[in-house]
Amino acid sequence: MKKAHKFTPNLIMVIVLAVIVSCSAVATYFDSIMVPKTVKLITVTILMTFYFCQLDKMANVFLTTFLLFFIGDAFAVFSFGEIMLKLSKSMYIGAYLLLIFVLLGKVKKIKFNGLVSVYLILVLVLNSYFLYVLYEVVKENFVDEVNLVLYICHGVTLIALTYFSFAVYLSKETGQSITFLLMVFCFVFSDVLDYINTLYIYYWLFEAFERALHIGGLFLLYKYVYDHHTLAKNEKKMNLSEYFITTSQQLRDIKVEGSFE
Repeated sequence: MKKAHKFTPNLIMVIVLAVIVSCSAVATYFDSIMVPKTVKLITVTILMTFYFCQLDKMANVFLTTFLLFFIGDAFAVFSFGEIMLKLSKSMYIGAYLLLIFVLLGKVKKIKFNGLVSVYLILVLVLNSYFLYVLYEVVKENFVDEVNLVLYICHGVTLIALTYFSFAVYLSKETGQSITFLLMVFCFVFSDVLDYINTLYIYYWLFEAFERALHIGGLFLLYKYVYDHHTLAKNEKKMNLSEYFITTSQQLRDIKVEGSFE
């Protein structure tokens, strides 16, 4: 008799999120409003339900981060006026600041060599230039100073988050640092697409990718927090290929006999 395949909680979560992302994309294509809004609102609730079904504890900083994301999504969904959108953006900025706070404790222990420092300077310059170019493209669309200030704060926060997460990844190269870096990339590109859709040009595919990246970032945050509480002592280094393709030392030690002439 064949053994039944065991689904891990993370695999079940990926399947659930893939289904709701697909439903959101189809609904966006057909100009349906309620389905994408519902998906955006319930994502954090689903993640928290899965998490607390497995663990009964979460650090306050992470719990507050998820709460800020949920409030930001709620303000974005029930946007009864311009003030709600501003509050939503403020909640997201607050969540990113808490993630930066998490990284600061790791950055203090990092010693950078010359090559890593060059990489970090290059990342900082490229991110700053990209933000400036985007600002030059969309600045005429800001109708009040509050939105302009929120945009600048949002951009600076994303640059700092990207910079510190990349610094931690270059110094440690652990599974946790890769997860955090991928999560940051998801949030950054999601927010960039949101600004393009809102201030420059709207395209349904951009909106679908924006929601998919936002949900992907929330899932990676969930994974990071779960691993933080269950694998706190695991500092084993790995590269990106080992992160995406699970292997073992026994498989790596297998030698293929034969030669190529």
